[in-house]
Parts: sequence; C-alpha cells; structure tokens
Amino acid sequence: MNQTDIDKSRKLLLEEKSLIETELGKIAQKNPDIKDDWVTVFAKNDSTDTLDEKAHSVTEFEEERALEQSLESRLKEINITLAKIAAGSYLQCSNCKLPIEEKRLVASSVSHLCIDCANKIPNLT
Repeated sequence: MNQTDIDKSRKLLLEEKSLIETELGKIAQKNPDIKDDWVTVFAKNDSTDTLDEKAHSVTEFEEERALEQSLESRLKEINITLAKIAAGSYLQCSNCKLPIEEKRLVASSVSHLCIDCANKIPNLT
C-alpha cells in the first residue's frame, strides 16, 4: 500500500466520520464529561400521553440507543485508525508490529491487527 492509497483511505474515513457524527447528532448528544462519548436523548413524555404512546417512546429510545452504541463504536474505530495514519503506524499490526496485509486493509480500512493476530482472538475475524 503506497502513500496515495493511505491518503485515499484517510479521506474516506474522514467522510465516514462526518456522516456518523451527523447521524449521532440526530439521536444523541456529546457527553460533556467523557471525551468521544455520546448519550442518547430520551424524549420526554407528555402527561397526556397514553400508555401505548409511552411504550412507543421507550421502544424508540432503546432502538436509538442501540444505534448510538453501534455508530459510536464505529466512530472510535475510525478515530483510532486516523490516529494511526497520523502517527505513521497505519500499516503496522497493533499487537505484533508486523505489517498488516494490504488485502486486509483494502477489505477493512480500520483493521488494526494482521490476520495471524486477529485469528488468535475468538469471534474477531
């Protein structure tokens, strides 16, 4: 993987990061106490809401919370990868420090482990 490929990956990751942050902003707020943490906002019920409406609000909140956690997890992967690119260690396995296979990075630009190290961790590959 050459510098042009790395720059292209960085650009795509920054675009995805922007999209994720936009989506998170629709359902959550940045946690002022914890860096890079988001908190799903629960819509307050009106005192005139029926039980069905209150139940729907809870269901909607739980769905948004699950989405928030998924988006936040992806955002953290992207931020870690962008930091690795900035540090010049993008092509290096975080565990064994050997090069990550180019095919692996093409398939998943946020891969932090070479295939050998990833295979040692259950349910990761």
